[in-house]
Order: sequence, then C-alpha cells, then structure tokens
Amino acid sequence: MEINPLTTTEAVRSAYLRYLKTIKPFQDEELRQEFAQAIESPNLLIKGPLVQIALPYRKECSIKDLVEEGILSSHFAQLCSPALPYERVLYSHQVRAIRKAVKGRNLVVSTGTGSGKTEAFLIPILNHLLKEEENGTLAQPGVRAMLLYPMNALANDQMKRLRRILENYPQITFGRYINIDETPDKKSDAQEYFRKTYPDEPEIDNELKSREQMHAAPPHILLTNYAMLEYLLLRPAASPLFDGETGKHWHFIVIDEAHVYDGANATEIAMLLRRLQDRVAGDRHGQIQAIATSATLGRGRPDFGAVAEFASHLFNKPFVWNEYNQDQQDVIGADLLPIQALGDVWGRGAPELYTALHHVIDDSKLSPEMRIKQLEAASKNAGVPDNILQRARLAAQQNPQMPVQCWLYNVLNGDQRLRDLLEALKTTPSLLNQVASIVFPDASSADQALVDLVALAVMARTGSEEMPLLPARYHVFARALEGAFVCLNKNGHKNGEPRLFLNRQKFCPTCQSRIFELANCTRCGVAYLVGKEKTGGQLDENPPRFQLDPNHIYLVQDSALYLSESVRGSSYYIFLEQSAEEDEDETIIHEADHDQDDEPEHLNKRWLCPICGQIQECQSPRQCKCQAGLLVINQVDLGRKKTLKRCVSCSTRSSGGAVYRFLTGQDAPVSVLASALYEQIPPANDEKFASIPGEGRKLLNFTDSRQNAAFFAPYLERAHMRSLRRALIVKTLKSIRQATSEPIRLQDVVQPLMNQAKQVGLFSPQESPMDRQQRMAIWLMQDFTPLDRRISLEGLGLIRFEPHLDPNWKIPEMLTQPPWNLDRPAAFRLIRNLLNTLRMQGAVTYLLPDQNIFRHADFKPRNRMLYVRGQGSDARRGVFSWMPANGHRNARLDYLERILLQRQIPQDQAKQIALDTLKNLWDYLDSSSCPWKEVFPGKDVTRPNLGWVHQVDHALWEVIPTLDDLNGWYICNRCKNIYSQGVDDVCMTYGCTGHLMPLATQSEMIAENLYRRLYLSDQVYPLNAEEHTAQWTPKAGAEVQDHFIKGEINVLSCSTTFELGVDVGDLQAVLLRNMPPTTANYIQRAGRAGRRTDSAAYVLTFAQRRPHDLTYYMEPEKMVAGEMRPPYVPLSNVKIIRRHLHSVAFASFFRWAKQNASSEYHTVGDFLLPVSGATGYDLLRTYLGNKPADLPKALKNVIPSSLWEELGVSDWSWVSELTNHEGTGVLDLAVDEFTRDDQYLNDEILKINQEWLRTRDSKLLDRIKALDRVLNNVRSRELLGFLGSRNVLPKYGFPTDVVELRTMHLASTPEAQKVDLARDLRMAISEFAPGSEVVAAKKIWKSAGLGVHPRRSWETYKYSICHQCGKFHHGLELPPICTACSAPLKPKGEFIIPVFGFIAGHDVDTPGEEQPQRTYSSQVYFADYDETRVQKFGESTEYALVENVFLEIQQRYSKYGWMALVNDGFGQGFRICPTCGWAQVISFTQNAPVAFGLGQRRGAVSGGHNHPVTGEPCTGGTITRHLGHRYLTDVLELKIFGTSHLLRNPNAMRSLMYALLDGASVTLGIRRDDIDGTLYYRNYGDPPSLILFDTVPGGAGHVEHIRNSLRQVAEAGLRKVESCQCGLPNGDTSCYNCLRNYHNQRYHDELQRIYAIQLLRMIVNA
Repeated sequence: MEINPLTTTEAVRSAYLRYLKTIKPFQDEELRQEFAQAIESPNLLIKGPLVQIALPYRKECSIKDLVEEGILSSHFAQLCSPALPYERVLYSHQVRAIRKAVKGRNLVVSTGTGSGKTEAFLIPILNHLLKEEENGTLAQPGVRAMLLYPMNALANDQMKRLRRILENYPQITFGRYINIDETPDKKSDAQEYFRKTYPDEPEIDNELKSREQMHAAPPHILLTNYAMLEYLLLRPAASPLFDGETGKHWHFIVIDEAHVYDGANATEIAMLLRRLQDRVAGDRHGQIQAIATSATLGRGRPDFGAVAEFASHLFNKPFVWNEYNQDQQDVIGADLLPIQALGDVWGRGAPELYTALHHVIDDSKLSPEMRIKQLEAASKNAGVPDNILQRARLAAQQNPQMPVQCWLYNVLNGDQRLRDLLEALKTTPSLLNQVASIVFPDASSADQALVDLVALAVMARTGSEEMPLLPARYHVFARALEGAFVCLNKNGHKNGEPRLFLNRQKFCPTCQSRIFELANCTRCGVAYLVGKEKTGGQLDENPPRFQLDPNHIYLVQDSALYLSESVRGSSYYIFLEQSAEEDEDETIIHEADHDQDDEPEHLNKRWLCPICGQIQECQSPRQCKCQAGLLVINQVDLGRKKTLKRCVSCSTRSSGGAVYRFLTGQDAPVSVLASALYEQIPPANDEKFASIPGEGRKLLNFTDSRQNAAFFAPYLERAHMRSLRRALIVKTLKSIRQATSEPIRLQDVVQPLMNQAKQVGLFSPQESPMDRQQRMAIWLMQDFTPLDRRISLEGLGLIRFEPHLDPNWKIPEMLTQPPWNLDRPAAFRLIRNLLNTLRMQGAVTYLLPDQNIFRHADFKPRNRMLYVRGQGSDARRGVFSWMPANGHRNARLDYLERILLQRQIPQDQAKQIALDTLKNLWDYLDSSSCPWKEVFPGKDVTRPNLGWVHQVDHALWEVIPTLDDLNGWYICNRCKNIYSQGVDDVCMTYGCTGHLMPLATQSEMIAENLYRRLYLSDQVYPLNAEEHTAQWTPKAGAEVQDHFIKGEINVLSCSTTFELGVDVGDLQAVLLRNMPPTTANYIQRAGRAGRRTDSAAYVLTFAQRRPHDLTYYMEPEKMVAGEMRPPYVPLSNVKIIRRHLHSVAFASFFRWAKQNASSEYHTVGDFLLPVSGATGYDLLRTYLGNKPADLPKALKNVIPSSLWEELGVSDWSWVSELTNHEGTGVLDLAVDEFTRDDQYLNDEILKINQEWLRTRDSKLLDRIKALDRVLNNVRSRELLGFLGSRNVLPKYGFPTDVVELRTMHLASTPEAQKVDLARDLRMAISEFAPGSEVVAAKKIWKSAGLGVHPRRSWETYKYSICHQCGKFHHGLELPPICTACSAPLKPKGEFIIPVFGFIAGHDVDTPGEEQPQRTYSSQVYFADYDETRVQKFGESTEYALVENVFLEIQQRYSKYGWMALVNDGFGQGFRICPTCGWAQVISFTQNAPVAFGLGQRRGAVSGGHNHPVTGEPCTGGTITRHLGHRYLTDVLELKIFGTSHLLRNPNAMRSLMYALLDGASVTLGIRRDDIDGTLYYRNYGDPPSLILFDTVPGGAGHVEHIRNSLRQVAEAGLRKVESCQCGLPNGDTSCYNCLRNYHNQRYHDELQRIYAIQLLRMIVNA
C-alpha cells in the first residue's frame, strides 16, 4: 500500500481549513462567513500536489566490458556477485568516473539521487586494491581508502553494502570506526553488539568491528565521520591508522554528501582534510587521490567550473574544469536518457487500465502467479498487444524475486502515456491536475488515472538494485495565516464586495478606506481591533482617498509579531458598550498570574472614522472631513499591562493573553497537518510491526531550528493524544451503550477504556496495571472538568454529564415562586448549570482518590484540590465562593442575573434577586436533607484549615453519550458555544448576551468542526514522537534513531541531523515544518522518503510567516527544482582555524606523552586528576614551552599561509591564546571550570556525609549517591568532547564561541545527563539568558544564572545609541558626544559578555502549549572596522565604485568589521550576582515582581537568592547589567549617493536593505539567516550606509559574494518586491511575503514595499 496523493492532500486540506474555522470563531455572522469563504480560496492556504519525476540515466557498459578493455583488474571476475554484478550495465556517468579515477584524477561526482554515486568511487577503490593483490602488497595491513561521512547513519548504510560485496572476498578488509557504542574497543564486545543490532546481516571475518582489531591491522577501507576523524587524529591509540608501516598506504579520500560543507562548515572540513593529508602524506600530497560525491552541487554543467574550484579548496588539491577538453574535466554530471530512447511504443493504454492494474496489485490475498494472470487479463481487455504481454510474462518468470515489478516494467516501458508524462514534466514539476489533463485529456477521472499510472511506474523495475522505471515524488505546500483585516466602511461595499481580507494592506482595494486588523477571543468570539494611535505627522504613507492631518490621531495597524499569536504592546478596541466584570472564579484558577499590575481593565469611549481611521475622544466637533458617520468604539485601558490577559466580553483569562490575532502559530497548524498526514500513512507491510503502536507508521518532520524541533515533538504527541483519547472515550461509550441501557458513571468507564487503549497498542510494557488505570482516570477527569471546553467532548455535543438524582426530588420552594416559576425539569437544569460553573473550574472529586491524580501536570494550571464554600474565596488555598464578594461577580450570579433580565426584570432588581436566590440555594444545597447532597457533598477539611467546604462528586454524575444525535443540544447564536438545554435559552457563557438555539439548525457548521470529526473517527492510531537534534549526547541520539528505524517512535522531529542520505527504512512521507533554506536542503529532506518503498514519496511543507517561506509558497516549483549554487570554502575565519591549530598541537603532544610519559588521556579526569605524576595540563604546558621542532612544519603545512602572521605561527605567539601564566587562555579557562565543579561536588558530598553521620537520615544517603553519580559523570566526561565544547578544539557544527547551559548538577533529573546544550555565544545571550527556557528531551530547562570564574570577571563594556542618528558606541569609556553627528550621548547601560556560560535551574518542567519564554537580544549593531587589523594585514580602506548600476554606489568589503549585539531583557537588563552567578531579568515595570525570576525559593535569605548550582542561600549582592557579545565578521558597506529624498529616509533605506538581503538569499543561494544588515551613520548629513554582514562570527564569505554580484542581487530583490500584492494599489506597507521577517519585527510598520521598488529601480534602471 502507498499513500494516495489525492485523498491525502484532500485530508490535509480539509483538516487545516476546518481547524482554522474551529479555532477562530466569530460573533459577527457576516465576518464568519467572509472568513470561511476567504480561506477556501483556491491555492490560498494549500497548494498541490505537484508531481515531480526523474528521467532514467543513460547506460553504457559493464564491469566485464571494462575488464576486457583493460581498464579494470581481471580479479573483478572473482570479486563480483549479485551485490556488484559483473555483467550488469553501468550508467555512462559511472563509467566516465571510473575511467578518470583509474587514471588518477581527482573527481567530483554530482549525478543526482539514486544515480549510483557509490559505484563511481567504490569500483576504482576496489580496482586499486585488486591491483595491489596482483602486485603482492595487499596482504600488508593499512588504510588505502577512507570514506568520510557527515553522519554515522550514512556510514552504516555503506557498511551493509560492503558486507554484501566483500562477503566472499576475504582478501579485502574494511571497518567502520565511529562512536564507542557502535565500534567498541574489544573484539568480543563488538561481535556481541553486531549480533544484537544487525541480526539479519552476515558476519564475515574481513569486516573489522572493533578498535583493537583496526589498531592492530588497519583495514584497507576505513569508514568514519568527520567528528570521529578529528578524534582519531588526536588519539595516540589510533596512530597505526596514520603512522609508521601501516600508515604509508593511503591513496583515496572520499567525501560523501559534499554539498553540506559550505561556508563556515566547509572551513572546518577543509582544515580537517589538510591535517589528515599532512599526517599521512606530509609533503607527498600527490599520492592522495580525492573524490567528492553529492546529489546536489550547483545547477549542473554551467556551474562545473565553480564546483571544481570548491573541491580544490576543500581538499587542498587540484580539480579542473575545461569545457572544451574532456581530459581536463574533473566534475562528473549525470547523462540522462532521452525520452525517445525508452524503447518502442506499443500505444496508449486506456485510462481505466492503470486503475485496474493498481487494484490487482493492491489485493494482498493474491499469490504472485495469480496476480500476474489478473494483470494480464486486465491489460488484454484494455488493448495491450499480445507480444508485449508475452514479453512481460517471460521477464517475470526470469526474475522470480520481483515478478510483478518486472512485468510492469516491460508493459509500461512502451506505453505512450508514460512518454506523455515525461514530456510534460521534463523541465519542471507541475500541478497534478494540470499534468493529468495533458496525459489523459479525455478521461473522466484523469487525476486518479495519473496517480495510478505513477504508482505503477514507480513500482516497475528490472531488479532490486535498479532504479524504478519512473522515480516520482509528490509535493504539497501549506502556508500560515498572516492575519485578518477588515474595512469598517460598510457603505463603500454595497455590492457584496468583501470587507475581510487575509493579506496585509493599509487601504481597502474597493473603497480606499483604512483597513484595521482584527483579533478575537477564542472562547466567546468577540472581535477586537488591534493597533496603535499615531499622529498624521508620524505616519509615512500616502492615502489614496483622503489627506492626513499632521495633528490628528489615527488608529493604524501595529504589525510587530511575537512568538505567540496574542497581542502585546498594542492597543485593543472593542464594539462593546461596557466591559464584563471579572469572574471571581477565574481569579482563583489564575491566582499565580495576578500581580500588582493586574488592575481591572477599563473601557474608554472613542469615536472612529471608518474611512480615514481618525480617532477622537469626543463625538464633536468632528475633526476629519470624511462623509461617513463616526463609529462608537471602546479602547481597552490596560494600565501597566503589556497584553490583555482577560477578555472584557466573557472574562475568560489566560496568562499568555486572552485575545489572539488571526495568525496561525508555529506549532498548532503543523500538528494538525502532521496528524492528518500520519493517519493517511498505511501500516508497514512487515508483520513484525503489527504489535507496535502505530503498526509501523513513520513520519519524519524537519525544522531548521533545534529548539523548534525539540518543542514540536511533545507538542504533536500531546495534541494527537488529545484527539486519540477522546476518540477512544467515544468508542468505549458506544460499546458500553450497546451492551447496557443502565446509567453510566465515570468509574464504569475506566476498565472498558483501558481495554480499548490496549487494543490499539497504546500501553508500553513498562506501564503497570496501576499506571494504565491511572492514565485512563486522568483522561476521563480531563473531560469531566475540561480546560478546553470549546473542543471537549461535552463542548462539541458528544457526551453530557448529568447529576444522578431521585426523579421525584423536591424542588426548593423559592424556584417555584415568582419571578422563577420553574417546574421540576427547569429547576433541575438551573441547579445543574450552577454546579457546572464549579465543575468546569475543577472543584470536583477525582477518580482513584488514593492516588491523588489531581496533581498530574495534565491538569495545570489547576492541578491542586479545589473547593467551594458559601462565602469568602481564598485563591491561595483554592477555595471558590458560592456567593461573590461585595462588589464582585461570578459565573453563578451572572447566569441568574441574565435569566432575570431575559424575563424583563429591571437590572437593579435583577442583581438583588439573583443574589438572594444564590444565598437561598446555598442554604438549600448545604442542608443535610437536600436531595443534592450526594451530588454536591460537604466535608470538614482541617488540613489546611478550610472548615466546611463542598465539591462536585464525580461518582454521582452520569455520562450520557449522545454522539451523532444533535437533539437536546443547543448553540449560542452569538458566542457559538454548545450547551445542553438550560433555562429560557440563556447562554451559559459568562457575560454572553446571546441566546441558545437548537444545534440541529446549525448541523452544517458543526459538521465542519475539525475536532468533532476527529473524535468520531474510527481511525485511531497511537503516535509516539521524539526529537532528534544536536541537543542529545551522541549515545542518546543514536538510541533515538534506532527506535525510529524499528518503528518504536512514529514521528521523529529533526533539525538538520537527518537531512542527509540516511536510510530510515520504509518511509513514505516527510513533513517540513518550515520552508528549507535552499533547494539543496529541500531535495535532501524530501529524499528521506521513498528510498525503500515501491511508492512515490509524499512531501508536505508548511510555509511559516516569513519572507523566505512565503516567497517559495508563491512559486513552490522553484523550491522543488530550483537553482542551486555551488558551495564554497572560505579559509579566513581565524577563530575556526585557530582551533585546528590547537588540534595539531594536541595531537603532537598526545603522541609525545604516550612515548615519553606513558600517559594516555581518555577522560577529563585522566587529564586533570591522574592517579600519579603530573597532570596532562602541566605536561602540555611543559611540552609547548620546549617548542618541539617538528610542530612548526606541521602547522605551516596545515594553516593557510595568509594567516601565519595573524595567528602567530612562526613566532609561537599562538601558544598564549591556548595557555599562559595569567590563566586567561582558552585551555586555562576550561581547566578552571572543571576544577571548580569538581571541588564543589567534593565539598558538597563531604558536607552531606557529615550531616548523615549526625542524623542517620536515609534520604541523605540517596543525595550522596546522586552527587557521586554526577561527580563520576563530570570526571569521566570524554576529554576531547569537553575541550571541543570549550573552544579549545574543533567542535563541528558550532563554528565559533561556544557556551553551555550546564545541566550536569541536576542529579535528580535523569535527562540532565543525556542532553548537551551548547550554543554559539551570539545566540546564547538570547536562548540561554536568565529566565529563558530551553526544550530538550521533552523537558524545559530554565536558565537560572551565569557561569562565574573564581579568578576572572566578565568583560564589561559601556554602550550608547545616539538618539539622533542611531550610531552605536561602546567601550570601556564613552565619548561625551556622538562621533557621527555630535549629538550628546546618554549611556544606555553596560553589557557583560558571558563567556563562562549559563547555569540551568533546579526547576525542570515539561513543555506545554506555548513555546518556551525567552528574552530576545536587540538588533545587531555595526561598531566600525578594526582598523588595527585592517592596517596590519594590508586590507584596503578604499571605497570602490560599483559598476553596472545607475546610482552612485561606493562599497567597502572587510573581514574585520566589529558587530555588537545586546540583550537588555525587557529594557532594563538583568540583576546578576557576581558571587554565584544567579541572575534574573528585570520586569517590564519597576514595581512589579520580576517576570521570569528563578531561584528565589524557600530557604533564600530575605531579599536574597539561592546559588543556581547548589540551591543554597547566597548572600552576595547584585548588579544590573545587560548581556552582550561582540565579534569580528565579514562586512560589506554600501554608500549610496543621489538626489532622491528617499536616500535620507531611514525607512526607505531599511526597506532597500532588506530587499537586497532577500535578493541575495534567492539569487546566490545563501541561507537568509546567514546574512543580515543594519544602517550606519558615518557622517552627519550623509545618507546612512547599508551594512550587510555575515552572521557567523569570523565570517563565511557570504557578503563577499554579494559584493561581486550586486546588480544580480538588486534585480532579484526587485522581482521579489514587485511580485508581492500587499498594500495595493500603492504598496505603502509590507508583509512576510516581501520585506518582513521575525528578526526585523521592530521595523515592520516602517518597511514599505514601494520604497524598495523605487530605489531598486533607480539602481538597475528598470
């Protein structure tokens, strides 16, 4: 079975649109209908599927032919087997590569996915080994060829291939040298691991599986990854691989997936290869032959020259490309077979043929013989010639392993339909329906016929190692919502033109009135306007219909976006006469969210012009001259709050904000798409997966950010589990109701629900019966007292909870009298609804009372016991008050009062009657004779001392499944909430003025509800999700990968760790959470699917709200099959190269230490705490102090000569950067950190041990054992990894200043030992800042402070930003005036550079619905050139005139530009303790509690804090500082001159800058996050310079490419902004499709597309 692209795409589309309609309710029916209609617009939110195919490759000759020609060794006749067939015809590009490689040429093989790149290098390697065998030298052990992979998984794939090829040729040895788990030291351990891990693989003697085997006799072919190669070069034990008699045979170095080595990463690998070649060949570089392979390197032949240059720099060896001389062409591209060369055409099959054939193949009950017969019969009926069928039958008989595939190949090979398909798709992917109309122009079901044809052609092949007849892939794209915008000028829309728009624009395209942004409350659906008030003089816009008055105030859009969809920092406006008073019950639940800034919101009446947006405080006199009447609107006064935490209409409260823009978040929509896609994936064919949850269904999810990948795994798992649990509850209730008509109670459902969960494989073997029972109880209680009522089972009309009462219960007399006059059923519903206000808030008893399940995190924020009493609420102790406090309201009073108002009772009387009724009802319910006493029992709670309180007793409430029956259910005509029948059709939503109407009247709307459909679905598949990022330790990451391949994990949420050619088994689908940076990334990610399946892969991509994503959403074919630039290798990043210099020195020292001191260092403890003798640290300092004679030569062979002086290679000054007497070298700092940690742990163990001796408290022994484990972990940490993470040695993937968020001290959290949280410092000052949260291993790690050093303090700089020109100044002291404009400078603060890393707090949490909170750094500033370095290294200071442009542009490029960035928290910085490192961000307001403070826990001194590592009180004082970083990088300064006023408009210049950056990303293939820009004022009065810079510290050469291609960059930027539709007709705004991105949100309101268009047109003369 394979994924059907038509049904899958429709399922994905339907789920996404239903999700949007469900979560974005409208009270306004007109807007609701417009919104629903707008999102249904074709291609607005979902595009595809696109179909992509690959042409077959041309074939040439076999290995046998090459042997007979004399190219290859005759011994291939003995070596070849079915794994490497002797007579199978090779592709012509493989043959060309073999011929060139045998001649000794260095090669790049770039021939596409599935093109046999492995044979292109493996056959020449085997030929070299066979020639050695002929010459009698093969018996000498030693490496001849090294295959270098970026990932272990790729090496593992190649090992499986080599086993099959060399299984019967023991003369050639091979081995994989990777991590200690997969390549153990001992042979016996390696054999045991192999048998356990690869039970189906052959065990052969010529595979060397252990390190001791490879050290004793190095294999002929060595496979490893670049990180392990780094270690091998350093470890003396691995010396036989490189040195002495066994190290003299090196001949081949092969790099696979070469395209990943680009920019800074390429610098790392280039330096590694230089070191390797120096080690194994010294000055004899010519003996090494280099081969690089990749499926994606450039655009093909036009880029082969650049590809050769890239390879030359990567290997430090010659690669050439001469277009006119085949002997001088070292780049091999693919030779594709022309369409006409497929063979003779027998005709066109009827459209019905392919569907019939597909149905036969899908019939799993048929034997191969019967399947062939039925295929023949269907073909014969459709007119396929007999001779074709005879040929197909013969081919099937000759290949009994793949009879059906061979039969299909021989039939379809001559089908003209297939040629039509190839012709339609030979240049670019196209939409499936468009292709179907070409291939099947007259078919009634053309789309399905095409799907069937593609499925058959993908299955068709002539052998297991052959490519399919038609490799194919389907691509589908979804996109985020950017908001909803409304025109309020109804009179301007008289002909039904839409007033609601989903693309950002300032003015209405119909009536040219101002457009306002909408937000709404997701509980009651009330609409808000959000925006900011600005004077006309502050606005930079040209309205098409009216004139701005500089003194008038206008309500305009405020487009600053944050991670949350909630609105922050904007003003809120609502068409509401008065604010609903706060529901007192809500304050009990959200007690933790209340602070002294949380004063009640007030409504300030305003009058708004719907045409120009002018807003005024008084109705008259009217200030604008527009003709439309002013609208009455109320501004919500937030006081000092940053966001509206409470909806003023329904009083619902949320700590993250109660009102949301119409934006789709980063995770919720992707989780909807992922679940919809997951449910379309068929189960695995292998029976071994049948008992595994999900039955082998697997989905790979990619995202560019490791934090997003880590957060998405638990988010998806939780969202899917919510739907799964409710679907299982529905299924269980159905089965119970079918079995009995007796009333159902919650406790009756636990066991049947557990049985249903067991049937779908939900439970793990580790869960005990009690664990399972507890999980089911939690599920049921989550719907009895739901946090998400709108999408709960009850909230969607699927089940009802009713109190169980004697049918003849006596009605309280007060309810039978006026003004109530209720009969028994109505009185029952009234009391039930009043009790429901408490049930919904969690004042209930719980199932399994002895297990205290109420404490479970699933019940947050009310995971505590809650009660109710008659009078007097207590938020701290969780007590509701039945009666509201004086001057307050609650949901019970609100409901009664609205019923009375409905009955025409005057408002002043209604409130008093309602209060009296509430009081009387409480007395009634609290009496011992009350018939409700079992439903709502009271008890005396003495701990804590609460007195007499009540709870709703779950045991006395019936569960009534209504399911598809809508009778008895009602929906509010205003807020659209669903309830069972109440009293007088009054809505039960707090503050809602709507009335209830039968739900059956809205059956069409409810049928569209996504969650109702999910809960009623029979497709119930468990889903286990896990992250796979660089945040795992290597061992933990390998375990996760193995679980995924085995199907034990269903969804793997990856960063880029799985992007490369990893074989992850039978994988049909890939989900991309964001648009990848480049086409090369897209191809690699998409290529993970369909590798082992006879089916077309399905790729679903979600475009987030950023220009890069939305640009490619507009033209997805450019992402699927776009242009790819060749990677390049900069060799100028001093920081990276210095670490490789250190590595050369360490490798030399380690060999010396082994020979002269008999010392080997595996762990940090070995190096710094030896059992006897000097430490490795001291020996290293002695060794370097003696200036060993062989070291300078090695360094000069490795380090580029252009950097010898800067690094101090010749004069040994490089040593002081590593270690010095002052203790400030990078190694000194690393040693100090270890020593400090080790001393602290020893002291702590000693202190607790003394306490235990005094008290004999057994808990202290547990604490000692836990600390012992941590101490052992610290000492046994792998030395080279430790030094890599401290910037001493290379750590691949972290190109520059690496700091950690340390977790090793968290002994009580097992995951703390499995994660490795390290980031470059420029990102760490945001991601690891105090108060920020990091997700890893399904945990939230909260930064509680900064690492401190006992003898060093943080670097500290004062800084200021000129208020007049914006120039950034920093230094130990500041000048009194701005150096650009001479304005007085006011210091903004001091920033420290936290080079000692960060400390995780002890409060480890689990991820919730919202992304972790983080304090973000401000913009990056250009802090001018390092003129000392510029002068020292001879860099030009001149500004060169840019040619081929039509404005005067002067540019200066430098490798030595200082960039600075500062994180000031929320504007006031951080409180930091220099003694212990404790820190917290200072909140928005001076007087409020600290927003994200950690560590102020019990036991802290008064007004003090706790030590972030020990948790003990610290008495150190605090200072206020900001966090910052500064670094040198590549910068390109552009000075633009001309007469246009736009050149002096900072908004226009910034718009131009972002257009250029986006143009560079598109045209040069640079990852957008790798480049950025800022404005810089060099001279007062001049236009600001544009500073474009590489975001990687040390530089990666990106802006140098921009300098050399400025016109092409400008043209690409112009095309992009011109193609956008935002702000029509003037283009005086911007959106995520043109200029906006997450990082420039502070400028969103200033960026205008028209500015960029005008300036770019001047530049390119367009």
